[in-house]
Amino acid sequence: MSSSTIGSTQWMPEVRCWCGEVAPVKMSWSTANPGKRYRACPHYGGNGNCWYFEWIDNDVSERVSRVIRGLLKRLDKKEMEIQELQTLIEKENVALVCVGIGMETSEQSPKLFQLK
Repeated sequence: MSSSTIGSTQWMPEVRCWCGEVAPVKMSWSTANPGKRYRACPHYGGNGNCWYFEWIDNDVSERVSRVIRGLLKRLDKKEMEIQELQTLIEKENVALVCVGIGMETSEQSPKLFQLK
């Protein structure tokens, strides 16, 4: 689940999970629950095996949901574009053949250079 910590929750009391850690308030950026706030142990779902999780919001408005889903779609599209460009760069990263242009050498064989 993608999320981010919410900074404007100073009015909310601090909650500790079952393992004693502070469970910060976060906001879901998933497509299933966009904009919903929740608390979860920092070790939730990880190797720490603490499973403290609690939804704070029942639901968010349809407008908030639409805006976040739109942002997620735009982010996915940009990430796909980046991936396509990286693939293109890798394909175009061909060996350059230098046939001794501007080089004083008696070698007749070409030199190969690869871009990194």
